[in-house]
Amino acid sequence: MGAYLAIDGQITGGMVIAASIIAGRALARIEGSIEGWNSYLVSRSAFGRIKALLTSSKVQFERLNLPRPEGRLDVERLLYVPGGTKQVVLNGISFALNPGEILAVIGNSGAGKTTLGKMLVGSVLPTSGNVRLDLMELHNWDPRQLGENIVYLPQDVQLFPGTIKQDIGRMRDDATDADIFKAASLADVHEMIADLPQGYETVVAADGSPLSGGQKQRIALARAFFGDPRFVVLDEPNSNLDTNGDKALARAVNHAQDNRITVVVITQKPSLLSSANKIMLLADGTIQMFGDRQPVLEKLAGRKAPKQVQK
Repeated sequence: MGAYLAIDGQITGGMVIAASIIAGRALARIEGSIEGWNSYLVSRSAFGRIKALLTSSKVQFERLNLPRPEGRLDVERLLYVPGGTKQVVLNGISFALNPGEILAVIGNSGAGKTTLGKMLVGSVLPTSGNVRLDLMELHNWDPRQLGENIVYLPQDVQLFPGTIKQDIGRMRDDATDADIFKAASLADVHEMIADLPQGYETVVAADGSPLSGGQKQRIALARAFFGDPRFVVLDEPNSNLDTNGDKALARAVNHAQDNRITVVVITQKPSLLSSANKIMLLADGTIQMFGDRQPVLEKLAGRKAPKQVQK
């Protein structure tokens, strides 16, 4: 049609080309929708299967809205054997913590420390055994209520793209300035944030830039303490911290204890041991030592433990 009109002199050749480009752009979205239709159907089918699986899960049922937990933790005979393997990662793990107690977990690489930390917050389910928060098994808590009161901070932290203020507040619309300031103060990062040119309005990417690794880790620590949780697991929280950062982290742990927040710290550095009430030594998935800090340190010294506690 365009060629006929051009030959007839009603339009120019340039108009034919322009019309072709415009038509191509107009149809691009329709073509994209057609090309992506199969992916949409596959995704919708997968979503339906996941939803059905979660709905039929034994741990999905109506929960009683319990009072806010105090932070008592009871761990009973945990056994963990990953599916499809015969490897025993954790075996016979039992201990208890009172509200506000700080436990430092140490041990060699592969001892099962990180697996234990994830199991304490319910992200990894034990093969057998129980983890109880205020005497109630974790899966018996309402998921939203549990999520507001327990936190797991991994070693490799990721920040949300946005301002530091939004990040500490977990991107929640109902996060108040007072809550954000309280979390920053509890994590002992307020002064560090105040030294930044834009302070709490500093924009960060998912990888934490323009912050250093240590600054990113400390912001993530403040995010962990946001909302005044009752139980926090910190996995190598000082892996990227310098000496000043280590001291600030120790103060943050002490602040948590003052606020009766129960904390489990997985660490390979001795700097945090002085902040702990109790120490656990894991080896090959079993508890080798557990108890009050001083007696355990004396036993470790008797075994000629190196000054740098090995992970």
